[in-house]
Amino acid sequence: MVGDVLRKEREKQGMTIADIEKGTSIRALYIECIERGNIEGLPGMVYAKGFVRNYASFLRLDAEKLMQQFAEEQGTPIAPPPPAEEKPHRVTLSSVGDESLSKISIGGNGSSSYAGIFGKLAVGIIVLVALVGGGAALVSYINTPARETVQVPSEKTTVAAPAAEADAADEARSAAAQDVRVSIHLSERCWTEVQVDGETVYEGLLEEGVTENWQGKDSIVVRAGNAGAVEVTANGKKLGKFGAVGEVVERRFTKTTKDLKDTVSMPAPHPSAEAEKTPQPVRSPKDASKDTKNMR
Repeated sequence: MVGDVLRKEREKQGMTIADIEKGTSIRALYIECIERGNIEGLPGMVYAKGFVRNYASFLRLDAEKLMQQFAEEQGTPIAPPPPAEEKPHRVTLSSVGDESLSKISIGGNGSSSYAGIFGKLAVGIIVLVALVGGGAALVSYINTPARETVQVPSEKTTVAAPAAEADAADEARSAAAQDVRVSIHLSERCWTEVQVDGETVYEGLLEEGVTENWQGKDSIVVRAGNAGAVEVTANGKKLGKFGAVGEVVERRFTKTTKDLKDTVSMPAPHPSAEAEKTPQPVRSPKDASKDTKNMR
C-alpha cells in the first residue's frame, strides 16, 4: 500500500510525523490516516490525493506514480490526459518556393516558366495602367479651370474621436468588472486547489511568500489545507485570512463577493465531530416523573 511505502521511507530518512507536518503543512492526523490506509479519516478523495502527492514530494519520491497507485487502491484511477489533436497542415502558394514554380514550363520549353510569365505580365499591366491614368489626369488638368478650395476641418469629427475613445474605455472597464478576480498570499506553505468556472486549474503545494492570481467568468472555488496561512483578495478588495490555522476550508467567490461571509465556507469534518453529533435518547415525561419519585 502507498501508506506503507510512505511510512517506511519516512522512517528510513529518520523523520517523525511531526517533521512531515511541519514540512508539508499537512495535519498530523491526516498523515497518520494515510499511513494506516484509513480513508474515512480524511476530508475527501480530492484532498487525500493532494496530501499523498505533497507527502511523496517532500520525501523526494515519485509523487505522480504514488498518487496514481493511491487512486487505484481506492477504486478511483486517474485517467491519462487525452492526446493532443494534430492540426491539419494547410498548403498555400506562399509555402511553395519560387524555385518550384520556375520548374513548371509551358509547352515543354524549359526557358519559359510560370514565374517568368507572371512577372512579365504583371509589369506590363502596371506600366499600361500608369500610362493611361497619367494621360487622363493630364487632359483633365488642362481642360479644368483652376479653383482654390479650402477644406474646413469638421468639428464633429474632432470631437467624435475622444468620445469614441472614452466609450471604448468604459466598455473595457465594464467587461473587466464582469469577471471574478481572486488573489491569495501565503504566509506559510499550504496545499491548495483552485477551480475556475468549474475547471481545476491548479492543485499542489504553494510555498511561503507566494502570491497567486486567478480570473474567471462566473466563479472561482479555492480549497486550502491550512486556511490560516492564506490571505485572500477578491474583486480588488482584501478580505483577510481564509480561515483558522490548520483548518481545511473551501470558499466560492463570485462577481458579487464583497466579504468572506458572502462565500460558502465548507470546513472538512473532524473525526471527533461525528462522535459529538451522536443523538442522545429522548426522555419522556413519565420517565422524568419516575426519577423524581425515586429521588424522594
